[in-house]
Amino acid sequence: MVRPLSLGDLPPNYTPPARPAAPQILAGSLQAPLWLRAYFQGLLFSLGCRIQRHCGKVLFLGLVAFGALALGLRVAVIETDLEQLWVEVDSRVSQELLYTKEKLGEEAAYTSQMLIQTARQDGENVLTPEALGLHLQAALTASKVQVSLYGKSWDLNKICYKSGVPLIENGMIERMIEKLFPCVILTPLDCFWEGAKLQGGSAYLPGRPDIQWTNLDPQQLLEELGPFASLEGFRELLEKAQVGQAYVGRPCLDPDDQHCPPSAPNHHSKQAPNVAQELSGGCHGFSHKFMHWQEELLLGGTARGLQGQLLRAEALQSTFLLMSPRQLYEHFRGDYQTHDIGWSEEQASTVLQTWQRRFVQLAQEALPANASQKIHAFSSTSLDDILHEFSEVSAARVVGGYLLMLAYACVTMLRWDCAQSQGAVGLAGVLLVALAVASGLGLCALLGITFNAATTQVLPFLALGIGVDDIFLLAHAFTKAPPDTPLPERMGECLRRTGTSVALTSINNMVAFFMAVLVPIPALRAFSLQPSSASTCADATASAWMSSAAFQAPALLRSFRSCPRRQYRWALPT
Repeated sequence: MVRPLSLGDLPPNYTPPARPAAPQILAGSLQAPLWLRAYFQGLLFSLGCRIQRHCGKVLFLGLVAFGALALGLRVAVIETDLEQLWVEVDSRVSQELLYTKEKLGEEAAYTSQMLIQTARQDGENVLTPEALGLHLQAALTASKVQVSLYGKSWDLNKICYKSGVPLIENGMIERMIEKLFPCVILTPLDCFWEGAKLQGGSAYLPGRPDIQWTNLDPQQLLEELGPFASLEGFRELLEKAQVGQAYVGRPCLDPDDQHCPPSAPNHHSKQAPNVAQELSGGCHGFSHKFMHWQEELLLGGTARGLQGQLLRAEALQSTFLLMSPRQLYEHFRGDYQTHDIGWSEEQASTVLQTWQRRFVQLAQEALPANASQKIHAFSSTSLDDILHEFSEVSAARVVGGYLLMLAYACVTMLRWDCAQSQGAVGLAGVLLVALAVASGLGLCALLGITFNAATTQVLPFLALGIGVDDIFLLAHAFTKAPPDTPLPERMGECLRRTGTSVALTSINNMVAFFMAVLVPIPALRAFSLQPSSASTCADATASAWMSSAAFQAPALLRSFRSCPRRQYRWALPT
């Protein structure tokens, strides 16, 4: 049988419980927890007494250490790449992305710009010639975007992604194809002749008007050039790709357009096409075999009949594909247009980003305010800009939040009895917590942990809320200490009463955040590591250790009211 723990076996600094409850506690199964708690209370009592004896040194060294760690925020890195933030480490997605980059190369990627059109009235059908006409107006405006950078003009035809220009033995035809080869644009307008208007470029042949996609009939061109050049290889290539008459063989959205080609099916009838029927199953680019744009890429909110035929849709979407920065750099490297500007991949990236921002701006302004349709433009740069914007720390918001906490701490700890008032202590405590939060985040930056939108927008306030609560516990315990407590032991008594609670909450918070490190998502992993460091500094160090020293500073013990010095004779060190 276990011998009951006697009071003589407990540490000398332990204050025994009330006499009626002591036998039940000491004789039961709570002997070990009681002894352990008493042991830690003794350690905290000794720590508080040492801090009180060296309060100035503790405060100075703590401020120096926290200030040095806070300087680490200067090297903080904010991550805005979605792949680096939300793709699970060593997951199948990350492996497939790595495989694609290894096999196709970094330059195989491209960037996307999207135009999404919806009706202003919810549920309204957009499969009408009028709605497609407005979509054409917005797409034309976006496709004509030009930006001037580094003394050069950059338009869509220079930076768009092209599927690959074929090699032709005939030099004249090869140069003509290179000028005419279209950009990859996934648009519902490709079901109609108007899709050719989005393609830039032109070529010249003697005795003919400028050749553009709006008037180019490849079959007719081959027949005209056949007697003058051997074009069998080119003819075979067009037949294999099923180019046919390209755009001039497709119906016109507006049959009354003076440029609508005679080869269009509705040129002579002047009847508007059945838009739903033409878009059913998707559209094709200039090549029917290799450029099939699926219906899901062009339409949204579709409705079908009993036989599966397309009846209506609520949204139209066009996607412009641009080259990646690496591709654009390689395409113009050594070109006469860029030989005098020190062409680099960074410059190529700047050109693409500037063009995309201008694309979004002009596309959204393309339709008049009273139009029945709305245009929503989006680009990959828009997403990056949004992430950058939300990842930036709002100094006004953070300062405002901390000022509100300062005011709350001062007001709640202020007392009319000057000897019991601790308004200045609350002010100092919140400031110390703010410094501790900055030092914890600075330590994360020094360790190479990247920041993201979640950490920059949430962590400053989360760590403040976790760390500042112990300020109130310590202040309350300090004011409730017995009046006859000797001055050298007053902080020891304060820590003995609240130190265990402060330590346990700090440890629990730290363990809870560190457990989230098991989540394989990089953004969530960083979000769990940073608050564990910041809250530990703010909760354990700033609230317990530094605030204990702050209680001993005579200047901080003076509240906002002018009180005689004699009222502080029990609190001021001599």
